Amino acid sequence: MWTKNPIPMLRHQPLFRQLSEYEQIFLHLTITGLGGSDMEPHVPSPNTVLSSLPELITLLKSPERIRIRFDPIIHMRNAEGISVENLYFFDELAPQIAEAGVKQVSISWVQIYRKVASRLCRNNWRVIEISAEQQKDEQNYMQITARKFGLQLHGCCVPGWPRSKCIDGELLTRLHPSGLQASPRKAKGQRAACGCTESWDIGWYYPCRHGCLYCYGRPLEKEDQKIVNQ
Repeated sequence: MWTKNPIPMLRHQPLFRQLSEYEQIFLHLTITGLGGSDMEPHVPSPNTVLSSLPELITLLKSPERIRIRFDPIIHMRNAEGISVENLYFFDELAPQIAEAGVKQVSISWVQIYRKVASRLCRNNWRVIEISAEQQKDEQNYMQITARKFGLQLHGCCVPGWPRSKCIDGELLTRLHPSGLQASPRKAKGQRAACGCTESWDIGWYYPCRHGCLYCYGRPLEKEDQKIVNQ
């Protein structure tokens, strides 16, 4: 499962009971530090999501079945000259997830596709370009912080980093209580730097209600506000 808001799966009792019956659920939990901001207007605050970790670990039966996604790392500025950056939220994130027993973290820098740039422009935001040297400095900072708290960083298609597997068939097989095997074959149609193994993506095709401005998919926008209230 992939989510920025795990609260419904804990509070919606029919869903919670259903999920509790599964032998294994692996959760990718995205926490960027931007929840509730202009960048992620309908995402819960970081503190709300972090406070759910103990309940999530109980549901999933092991902290090994959670990977935190600190993704994307952004540098933005709006028309008024106000900057939004989330890199140093990692100082707050790292000790809290380590205390909960979660050790795996995926990171990535925002990718500005054409539709993303257009959406940001419509909302009076633009990307602050960073140099390769600055990105390297940011990577070093995160690696030092991660080591301090016993975390393992995985770069999701980060140039110069080892190829990582957000979906890791070997790991899923190892963690499964009954030893049920997941496919070890490399997923097709992914970016060259992606090491993910085969999976079946089950989701929905409506705009995502979180409304993240940097989204690579189809986020809820202001004109779709009525969907939030459905």
